[in-house]
Amino acid sequence: MELELTNMILKNREYQRVLSQLREMEADRLFCRHDIPHFLDVARITVILCNDWGVSCDRDIVYSAALLHDIGRVQEQQCGIPHDIAGQAVADIILSDIGCPDDAKKQIIGLIASHRSASPKKSQLEQVFCEADKRSRQCYSCAAEALCNWSGDKKNHDIEV
Repeated sequence: MELELTNMILKNREYQRVLSQLREMEADRLFCRHDIPHFLDVARITVILCNDWGVSCDRDIVYSAALLHDIGRVQEQQCGIPHDIAGQAVADIILSDIGCPDDAKKQIIGLIASHRSASPKKSQLEQVFCEADKRSRQCYSCAAEALCNWSGDKKNHDIEV
């Protein structure tokens, strides 16, 4: 299956620039990093959960949103803007730059906007994407788990899909 939008995002100059900033910013981070392996984990878990829960998804939309969902962390660190909000603006620039269709852009930005917290007002896909982001964290094998400020009930102590 071709992931046309996803691969255009990955090769986009602005995306690479911000990803590089994020990589540099988190170089000495003890806790979970916001990097390509995390983004791909979120996408893959989303697709698995959609299959398990009977939720329809376009994989190109899911993978595109996964690549972009934490991209606002640079602005969060620099300006204090929550990354789910800052990420929407950065994603809009990148998606416009690659010529992303408006309907796809709206779905991708919706996933970015809703990835941090659960809410019954979210679409099923937004709920699954949020859940996948949380399940992607490997607290059970993290050397810094004891220092992490996530509450114990949010931490993943077991491997789950």
